[in-house]
Amino acid sequence: MDPTPSTSHDGDENDQIGFENELTNKFLSGKMTFAEYSNEWYSHEPEEDIEEDISRKSEDKPRLSLHSVERSYQRRSKLMRLSPALLGLMGEANLRFARGDIETAERMCHEIIKQVPTVPEPYQTLAQIYERDHDKFLQFSLLAAHLSKPDAKEWLRLAALSKEMNDVRQEVLCYTQAIKAEPWNLDLHLKRLEIMSYLEEMNHPMQTFCIPKVKCYHKIVQCMPEKENETIMKYAKLATTMYHSSNELEKALEVMAIAYRKCSSLFTMADINIFLELLISQKQFHTCIEVFVASVNVDIEAEIQTVKNSNGIIEEQTIYTNCFIPNDLPIDLRSKLLVCFIHLGATELVKTLLNEFLANDVERAGDLYMDIEEALSSVGHHELAMQLLEPLVKNTNFDLGAVWLKHAECLYKLDKEDEAVISYYKVLEHAPQHPHACYRLYAILEKKGEIDAALKCLKQDYKYVVSAKLLYEQCQALKKHNKLLDYLEAGEALLSKTFVKFRHTEELSMACRLRTGIDVIHSFRTLRGENPYHENDLQFDEAETFKLTAQQEKDLFLELLEIAVNHKEYVIMQRLTFGALMSRSIALHRQSIDFYCFQACLLNHDYPNSIKFIKEFSQKFAGPRTWNLLNFVFNAVEENYYGRFLNRIFQKEFHTIRNLFLGNGYLTSGRYLVALKYFLEYHDQCREPLSALLIAVSILAMAAQKTVDKHHNLILQGIAYLQSYQNLRKCDQETNYNLGRAYHMLNINNLAIEYYERALTCGPITTCSKHGVIDLTRETAYNLYLIYKNQSPAMARKYLMKYLVI
Repeated sequence: MDPTPSTSHDGDENDQIGFENELTNKFLSGKMTFAEYSNEWYSHEPEEDIEEDISRKSEDKPRLSLHSVERSYQRRSKLMRLSPALLGLMGEANLRFARGDIETAERMCHEIIKQVPTVPEPYQTLAQIYERDHDKFLQFSLLAAHLSKPDAKEWLRLAALSKEMNDVRQEVLCYTQAIKAEPWNLDLHLKRLEIMSYLEEMNHPMQTFCIPKVKCYHKIVQCMPEKENETIMKYAKLATTMYHSSNELEKALEVMAIAYRKCSSLFTMADINIFLELLISQKQFHTCIEVFVASVNVDIEAEIQTVKNSNGIIEEQTIYTNCFIPNDLPIDLRSKLLVCFIHLGATELVKTLLNEFLANDVERAGDLYMDIEEALSSVGHHELAMQLLEPLVKNTNFDLGAVWLKHAECLYKLDKEDEAVISYYKVLEHAPQHPHACYRLYAILEKKGEIDAALKCLKQDYKYVVSAKLLYEQCQALKKHNKLLDYLEAGEALLSKTFVKFRHTEELSMACRLRTGIDVIHSFRTLRGENPYHENDLQFDEAETFKLTAQQEKDLFLELLEIAVNHKEYVIMQRLTFGALMSRSIALHRQSIDFYCFQACLLNHDYPNSIKFIKEFSQKFAGPRTWNLLNFVFNAVEENYYGRFLNRIFQKEFHTIRNLFLGNGYLTSGRYLVALKYFLEYHDQCREPLSALLIAVSILAMAAQKTVDKHHNLILQGIAYLQSYQNLRKCDQETNYNLGRAYHMLNINNLAIEYYERALTCGPITTCSKHGVIDLTRETAYNLYLIYKNQSPAMARKYLMKYLVI
C-alpha cells in the first residue's frame, strides 16, 4: 500500500486541528465576536463536500446519503475524543453542576477547553450553566453543535433561537448546517430559501451570506432523489437561468446534467435545446450525440475504426456514417446536430445534412446559419462556410458588419483576396474603425504594393473609441515605410494611454516630486473638483486586452524623441517627456526621463520649467558642466535671481564658484556693489581672467551711474582690472576687443579705435573641431563702423566693405 496519501491526509488533519484550535481560542479570549468566529469557521467548510458524496450515491436511498454525511465527520470524531483523565474531569464537572456547584463546574469546563478546544462536551455543559443568559447560551450551544456529529433537529432548534435573537444571518447558517445533516430533506431547503427570499425583498445585502441563492437551487437539484422529479426540474431551470445570466456556463451545465440524469423524461424540447447549447459551449459533442439519440429519436449509424494518431499511438475513433432525423425535429435542434457533426469530423455526413439545411428560409433561420458557419470556419471548412454566408450577405436583413466580416474572413482564407477587399470595405461601412478589418485590409493592400491606401486603412479617427492594438500596428507600418512624422503622431497617440497630459504647473510640479503613476494626478484633479480626464484624451477600447510591454513602451518613447529632435518638433518632444514622468512602465528610467524633460525645455525655450529639473541635477551631480547649465538657465529667465537656492546648494560643501554665481545674479539684477563684493572674493581665491573682467564690468557699470561720485577713480580702477584681465587671459584678439569695448562704452573713442585695430591684426581666438573657427573680426569691424559712421563715412565704408560684406 502506498503510504503517501496517508501522509498527506495526516498533514491536512494537523492543519485543520491547528486552525480549529486557533479559532476557538480567539473566540474564548474575546479577540473576536461570535459572528466573526462563525463566519471564519463556516467559510472553511465548503458546501460542495457533502454534495460530492451525495452525487456519487443513489439519490433514492437516504440511508446511504446519511452514511456519506456521517463519514465526512469521521475524521473530526476521532479528533474529538477526550483522554481518560479529561473524560473523568468532564464527568466530575457534570456532577458538580448537578449538585449546584456551578463555579467549580464552569472552571473545570474551561480547563478542558484550554487543553482540547474542539470537543463538544464542555460547551454543552456551559450552555446549560448559562441557560438564563440567552446570548451565551446560544453561543455555547452553537459551538457544541458544530463540534458534534451532525444533528438536524439540534440545528433547527438553534435556528429558532437565532430567529428569536433577530440574528437572521445565524439562522441561515443553522439551516445550512441542518441541510448538511439531512440533505434529502426538502423542507429544510425550502425554509432556507424562504428566509433568503424574504431578505431579498427587504433589500438585505445578500453577499454577507456564505452561500448565494443560486447555490441553494443547485443543492436542491443535487440532493433530491429521482422521485422528486418535478422539484428537481423546477429548481434546475431556476439555477440554470441564474448561472447563465452571470456567464457561469460550466455551473449551468453541471446543474442541467444532474437534472437530465435524474429526470430526463420531464425535459421538453426547450429544455433539451438549452441543455444541448450548454454542452456545445463546453465542447462536449459526444454527449450531445447521446442526448439526440436518447431524447429526440435521432437515429445515427457509426463505425469504430482503429487509427494511429499524430503521436503514433493506436486509438479507436467513432466514424459517423449516416443519420435519420425525425421530420418534426425543430430547426434549432437540427442546426445543433449539424454543429456537433462538424466538430466530430463527419465531413461527408455534414455535406449531406448541410444541403438539406440550406433549403430553410434565410429570413427565418439566419441566426442558425451563423452558428453553423462559425463551426465550419473553426475547423477550417471555409468552402462549406461560404455556402451559408452567400445567402446571408444577399439578404438585406443580414446586411451587418459581423456578417460581412465573416464573409471577408472566409474569402481571405480561401486566397480570394480581391473579393475579400470588397467585403472588408463593407465591414468598414458598418464599423468604420473595426481593428481586425482595418489590419486585414492593410496587409492585403501592402502585399499589392498600394502603400498609401494600405496606410490609410490603419488610420483611426481619434474622436471615437480607439484600438490600442491597431495604433501599435499603425506605428510599426509607418516606421517600416519611413513615414516618420506620421509615426510621431501615431506613437504619441498610443503612448497617451499611459502618459499623462498636464493641465497646469501644479500638476507638473507634483509629477517632478513624486515617483508614482497617473492615478495620483487623477486623484488630485478630483480633489480640485475637476474632471480627472482631459477633454482631448483619447478614449481607448476598454474591452481590448492589448498592452505595450515595459520594453516596447521604452523603445517607442526613445524612437519618438529622436524623430522629434531630428525634425525640430520640440513642442511634441516636450509633451512626450512630460507625459513619461507618470508612466509606471518606464518608472525605472525616471532619472533619464528627467534629463530628457530638461533637454526638451531648453530646445523649446521653456526656461521656467527647465529650472524644475536643473535644480535637482545641480544638487545630485555637482560639477562644472551642471553649473554651466544652471547659469545658462538662470540667465535665460526673466526673474533670474536665485540666491537662496544657490546658498542651499553650497551650504553642505562650500565651493568658490558660489561667489561667481551670486555675483552674476546681482550683476544682472543691477546691484553692482553687492556683485562687486562677490567677484572680489572669488578673485582673491582664484586669480582668473574671467573674475578680473567681471570686476572691471561691475566697476565701469557703477561709474556710468549718475548717482555715483568720483567717476574718474572708478574708471581708473575698472581700467586697472581690465589690464589685469589682459595679463591673465593672454589672448590678444579677445582682450583687445574687450578693452576696445570698455573705452567705446566710456566714449574714449581714440583708445577704443586703437584696441579695435589691434584686435583686427590678431589671429582668431581658437579653432574648434565642432564649432569651427572662433573669431571676433566681424564684431570688431562693426564696432569701428559705428564709431566712424557719423564722423568719417569713408572710413566706415572701408571697414564695412572689407570685413562685413558676405
